Amino acid sequence: MTLEVSNVNPIVYKQNKTPLKNNMAVTDVAQINDLKNVTVDFNVKKPSNYTLLSTDTLKNGLVIHTYKLSNGHKVTIVPMENSPTTVKNYVNVGSMNETDNIKGISHFLEHMAFNGTNGSENYLKLNQGDSFNKIDELGGWTNASTNYALTDYVNSTPMLDDKDLEQQIKVISAMTEDLSLLANMVEKEKYPVCSEIDMILDDANTIAIDQTVRTLFNIKSSADELVGGSIEHIQNLTRKDVADYYNKYYTPDNMHLVITGNIDPQSTIELVAKHFHSNKTTNGKKYEEKLNAITKTKRKDFIFPKIKSTHAAMGFTGPATSNIKDFAISDIVMHYITSTGSGISSELKNIDANLTIGHEKISTNPYAPTLLFFQTISSDENSETALKILHDKLESLKIKDEKTLNSIKKTLINNYYDLMENSLYINSMLGQSEFDKNINLIINYEEIINSITLDDVNNYINKYLNTEKAAISVIHPEVSKDDIVDNYNNAKTLSFKGSSRLPIEENKVSECNLKNNYKIVFSESKNKNTPFIVTLKYNIPDDINPAALSVLNKIYNAGTANLSLEEFENYLEENQISIFTNLNTSSLSFLCKTSADDLNKVVDKISEVISEPRITEEEFNIAIKSIKDKLSRSSISAKNLYYNYIGINNPKIISRQKIVDNIDSLTIEDVRKLHNHIKNNSNGYITINIPENNDNLKNKIQETFENLSTTKSEPIEEIEYYSKNTHPIVLSKTSKKSQADIQQTYRFRFDNSLKKEISATIMNLILSSSDSIGLFNELREKEHLAYSVRSSLSINKNIGEVALKILTSTESSETGKVSYDNVQKSIDGFHRQINKLINSEYTDKDLETAKRIAKSHLLNNETVISRISTLNGTVSNGYNLNKENELFKLIDSISREDIDEISKEIFINNPPVYSITASKNTLDYNKEYLNSLTK
Repeated sequence: MTLEVSNVNPIVYKQNKTPLKNNMAVTDVAQINDLKNVTVDFNVKKPSNYTLLSTDTLKNGLVIHTYKLSNGHKVTIVPMENSPTTVKNYVNVGSMNETDNIKGISHFLEHMAFNGTNGSENYLKLNQGDSFNKIDELGGWTNASTNYALTDYVNSTPMLDDKDLEQQIKVISAMTEDLSLLANMVEKEKYPVCSEIDMILDDANTIAIDQTVRTLFNIKSSADELVGGSIEHIQNLTRKDVADYYNKYYTPDNMHLVITGNIDPQSTIELVAKHFHSNKTTNGKKYEEKLNAITKTKRKDFIFPKIKSTHAAMGFTGPATSNIKDFAISDIVMHYITSTGSGISSELKNIDANLTIGHEKISTNPYAPTLLFFQTISSDENSETALKILHDKLESLKIKDEKTLNSIKKTLINNYYDLMENSLYINSMLGQSEFDKNINLIINYEEIINSITLDDVNNYINKYLNTEKAAISVIHPEVSKDDIVDNYNNAKTLSFKGSSRLPIEENKVSECNLKNNYKIVFSESKNKNTPFIVTLKYNIPDDINPAALSVLNKIYNAGTANLSLEEFENYLEENQISIFTNLNTSSLSFLCKTSADDLNKVVDKISEVISEPRITEEEFNIAIKSIKDKLSRSSISAKNLYYNYIGINNPKIISRQKIVDNIDSLTIEDVRKLHNHIKNNSNGYITINIPENNDNLKNKIQETFENLSTTKSEPIEEIEYYSKNTHPIVLSKTSKKSQADIQQTYRFRFDNSLKKEISATIMNLILSSSDSIGLFNELREKEHLAYSVRSSLSINKNIGEVALKILTSTESSETGKVSYDNVQKSIDGFHRQINKLINSEYTDKDLETAKRIAKSHLLNNETVISRISTLNGTVSNGYNLNKENELFKLIDSISREDIDEISKEIFINNPPVYSITASKNTLDYNKEYLNSLTK
């Protein structure tokens, strides 16, 4: 095996003392270079000319309309009935276009797009934060992202009004073509970007991939992370740096606009031509990082004290995105690698190691190589074993027969048609395809996949997954170099094997009761697949050992009494079906994907799991070992602390601490007892998608599901456990992270009222993201306390929780700067914004915007999986099928008085629980303040 432990380095980032620079006066504005020979096409008084390049029809009936504006900007439009409308502008630029002195500028510029536009030449004038607010007002969402080779800007709305599309287009055009880049905004944005870098550098997964990319392609960079850069780089950026980069790369011929959703192509392209009219051209030579792939396997090991598990990544040079055939084969190979047939996942499970695989574009050049990566997470003791399993399996990887290949093809094609229902997924695939030069892979996916032979696949494996040319990065927790070398040597000796629609189309939904007491719900659609969910709903026994649930969940996923896990997974793969099993304190669910022809095969296997799970001493001991291993390697979060506390007297909450405290006393009889309770004391629910107008299939489905064992006929009354806090509670635990993880939680109860539920939902949206009092706008945008801050709401019938959450930097590993007072600033900020909410200091516009967002969330069920999941949650919790529609109809009736009433009911009557994980120095500094919170 060509692996060698080379230099073992501590992960210590550079200590930089460079102060933040104010390089420009506040009034300075970045200037945009115009073409000297401007034609009438660019005159804002007249829309740009455009040309229809092509129309392509997919097998599912979707039509792709491709246009080109006269300034070179490509535009793709895909009408999709009953889908949200997504507008996304893709820029062919990423971190691999940055010279080393400005690493992180692509990501920084992405942030700057939310900090204001000029408003000149018919562009929309946006001030800081307006891009969020304008889309929030439409009930939608907006975001942006940056990676190695692409930057994109997106917004999506449910199109509740015909005018919404133009507003979406105006926002995106201004954000990408008309940035003001004011110097004071450049300086302001350095704070949240540096906070995000701190968050990135706390993530061992990111570090492992980052180091693998550097090694694989011989990239020399002083940046701490290739996409985010370093705090030093961000601090030293000038307004001129940002403006020059913007002018060079944000040109029409370097962008691709894609619009998908419930739209008309002709009117949409006219709106685009009206609002996208930049006449910029590139000034100066564009930079492209050279990717010089290694010719011999290289390995680097690092010690990273902030983690408890070992994260190892193995990277290979993959096919260019323009190589359509090989890129399609990547899907087949990646699917096979995660299958039972490859043997990789099952052997890694034996040592409690997790596997993640991925395919990443690294260069904006469509003819450059890509990254294929495999990442394992395990205990440090098992890290070398995991690497050797991965290495040996990849070295001998081969798909042996046509049956296996055809099975994979069928699964991929079925998945393709499922994904082609999702407007955001289609948008992303089409947006990247323009720069990847592989649009035909999307249009002709089924034909291309079906044309691939066994020889094609195995030639691909030999060409790209060459273990003699791999880059390996291993990120260890705080262990000695001797331990790392010993683990490596020990492993050597081992041997392995629109606007008017409602959330639910009531005329396409029906229900009935089966003879075995299951309630079944049919959801009709144009999708030919028949995914379904089976749920058993129960009350967890008060006297059960809390660790039994975790162990039983492992066992439910370990095959059946008659089939080992490998045999079980082989059966699923051979029949192109899938079963995802999940167990929690109130339900056992199976999410299944299959065709109507194979429905009986899936139901048979579910029946086996329910009737005869693999509860053996061997599986019991394997599960115990796996759970203990993961517990020993997992970090405590603020959320963990909270649930440890409220779970003390609540058997329905299985907290991390309960499992730790009880797992050693757990017996196999405890597990059998819990299984028998679930099997004999549950109500059963099924939700299934079927092709439209197929009553014969309905009858067949009913007969098939009646083969499941009988459930209880009488409804099970859910037992509630609720204890009210009488005073505030503070929970804290030390962490090695650079950021303090803070959660402030209010647990409350109220009558089971749909009006109160939707009132609380709208209230939370106002608190979290409104323009006037929202946590994001105040604590992130104005006070620069964190990159990540939000509030969340969860409701389970009569009990709810509102949690305010923030990750705020207190000790920068890059600069040595400390901000221990950010803990107090964050919590004081939480209280300040809550008081504003209680005092009704939000605007009428905030209320209307929150209502639109609430509508958008309810309408976001365009795929069959999301629809049947929503319906399953509705019926299994005892609601009518039209609950989502009832909530939707109530939204417009919610008044300011309703919001004020629910706000006071939650925040005045229920003392909070504060849970905090932070460094010891941070907690010591804030000890007096935290103690004061309990008084």
